[in-house]
Amino acid sequence: MLKLESFVFNPFAENTFVVYDEITLESILIDPGCSTAGEEDKLFGFIDSHRLKPMMVVNTHGHIDHIIGNHAVKNKYGIPVAAHPDVNDDVSQAKRQAVWLGFRPQGEANIELADRYLKDGEPIKVGGSSLEVICTPGHARGSISLYAEIEGWVFTGDALFCRSIGRTDLAGGDYEQLRKSIRERLFRLPDDTTVFPGHGESTTVFDEQRYNMFI
Repeated sequence: MLKLESFVFNPFAENTFVVYDEITLESILIDPGCSTAGEEDKLFGFIDSHRLKPMMVVNTHGHIDHIIGNHAVKNKYGIPVAAHPDVNDDVSQAKRQAVWLGFRPQGEANIELADRYLKDGEPIKVGGSSLEVICTPGHARGSISLYAEIEGWVFTGDALFCRSIGRTDLAGGDYEQLRKSIRERLFRLPDDTTVFPGHGESTTVFDEQRYNMFI
């Protein structure tokens, strides 16, 4: 079984997740958003104190608040960054996007392109469990969600939130495509699946089917 730890980082209150196997201690980091030395210390302190073995960074999409910590994590642990190939346009424009959004990361931000590309349906192994890549475009180019079937979790990035959905007014956004991704991919998961979004509190597939007015 997998366990997880979550952190809230950067001015956009982005959710960063560490998912790990409690037996093998293998782990992946989903959307490291740490943007200051203090936030990096919190993330690395948890990983190191639990003797975890980071295997990979996985980005759900390429917006600056979800990728700003990629370089620090990759530099410390020597692990690859994985994402859908379509994120590269957003990643390459991340510094410009940060300025447009009024986001000033501490120091000179180093933006990492993906080292490994993920495809729909691909399993990401973590110890004795795995997370399935589910393509959920609409909020951004190459947006993906990660589904842990055994644990009953799905990490949705900025596709689906508690009672809301991701914005679609940035480059690569498409409202109808996002609604389709949620209805046809995420809402086909079991009702009791816990949704861990890129911002805000967790929810369930059932609750969002019933109460989310944006879908």
